[in-house]
Amino acid sequence: MKLSARTFRIQFDLHAWAGVVASLFLFVIFFCGVFAMFREELEVWQEPALHVAPPSESPPSFDAMLARVKEQGPLPRGSHVGLLTHGETRFITAYLFEPTGMRVVWLDPLTGTALVERSRLASELYWMHFFYRLPWGMEFTGVVAVALLVALVSGLWIHLKDLRAQWWRFRPTARPRFSASDAHKVLGVFGLPFTAMLAWSGAVLCLAGLASQGFGSTVYRGQADRVTRLRGYTQPVREATGREAPMLSLDAVVARARASVPGAEGTPRYVELHEYGDAGAWAGVYFQLSPLGPDHFAYVDSVNGEAFGSSVESRTPGFTVERIFFDLHAGRYAEALTKPLYALLALAMCVVLVTGNLVWLERRDPLRTRLGNRVLERLTVGVSAGLVFGAAVYCAANRALPWTLARRGDWEFGLFLGAWALAVVLALVPRGSSRRVGSALCAGAAALFGGVVVADAALRDVNLFTALARGLPPVFLAEALLCALALGCGGLAWGLRGRKHAQALPGGDAPEGPFVGA
Repeated sequence: MKLSARTFRIQFDLHAWAGVVASLFLFVIFFCGVFAMFREELEVWQEPALHVAPPSESPPSFDAMLARVKEQGPLPRGSHVGLLTHGETRFITAYLFEPTGMRVVWLDPLTGTALVERSRLASELYWMHFFYRLPWGMEFTGVVAVALLVALVSGLWIHLKDLRAQWWRFRPTARPRFSASDAHKVLGVFGLPFTAMLAWSGAVLCLAGLASQGFGSTVYRGQADRVTRLRGYTQPVREATGREAPMLSLDAVVARARASVPGAEGTPRYVELHEYGDAGAWAGVYFQLSPLGPDHFAYVDSVNGEAFGSSVESRTPGFTVERIFFDLHAGRYAEALTKPLYALLALAMCVVLVTGNLVWLERRDPLRTRLGNRVLERLTVGVSAGLVFGAAVYCAANRALPWTLARRGDWEFGLFLGAWALAVVLALVPRGSSRRVGSALCAGAAALFGGVVVADAALRDVNLFTALARGLPPVFLAEALLCALALGCGGLAWGLRGRKHAQALPGGDAPEGPFVGA
């Protein structure tokens, strides 16, 4: 179906403006989404002390875990403690919610080893995926996801009539405008189902809370709890009594929770204790999530062992829909296949975003005569290549900084942000070539990613080549991810450096851009 000239122009402008305005934020979302897919693996990789396989003889004892927590200091009445188990290492994560903030401790129930959190690499890159550290970051991410949906629908609409001819066409030796356009279309079409699913599910998940507030204020006239119940997120509200009481065995509490929820099997993923030591104490027990299936959790009185709420009672159609969207968005099904596939498609989407900006610039201002277009070009290079370089610095800092350094996690995160900011500043320098800056940043990222893998192979017992034999697949997957990023960044750096001039300007100068100009 051929569009009229006016309709085509409207759809094209809608596609271009939605893409350009949201492109840099979307690049951050998709690139950090690669690390979000491998968050659990990176949590083990980032701390060498955790490189011990879990015992296979019997499931861990939650009473033993709680005993290790108490060794860190007495638990005053009314304490709030969370215990997170890991299938890939026998260490557990203990979250101690204190008046001054949350304290994270890694504990080995067998040896009694206790480690303070020394790196937040996996968590920070995961949170960056939805701008968690920014005020209203989750909601902002949802708005950006909506912009991506607009760009996808309008892009498909304007290219629909030529889709068959353009599907496989890629001319890497053509002028930047055409080679970038080919890459933009080919990768965009192949990744369209994946990208549309991510955009839709991401928008629903990120904006659900904001929409709930709107419904609570309007439809239900301020009764926000009614919307919460409809969404299936109701949690018990039990006030502390101020009276001390003996606590049941935590293993017994977990057994009561398992018995109260049909289908709950295996070791719980997370157990949280509320008002511990008080007569009104209770525990939330959350079992492993089954892909595209229902949740299994229960709330149990820690004094008498009575279950007073569970996933069976709170399950609603809204909760089921959000849960399915979350599983689809996070790839929580056939993970051995979907994790690498999602990561590959996310990186392809990063290429689509960068080439989309280049096509915009080449069509509207190929010589970059306008200041706004020059700034957009340099910001595209600085933000995208700078983020890749910053992530490589983050991984290198994780291995290079002394493990005894105070506030080590803050130092790592600061180096990551500093490297990213420095890259943006270098890209914005007027006299430099943005193509050269992009090539240098990609080359630096390749060297750092590859250097971390090589250093681990030379200096650490658990590395890319020994992790599987030692029963630590997460370390192998994390190292394989770094290898893939090193190869990808190295190839991109080589391609940018080897790119020929697209055309010459009068006087022998070449047009400046990320792929043109010396």
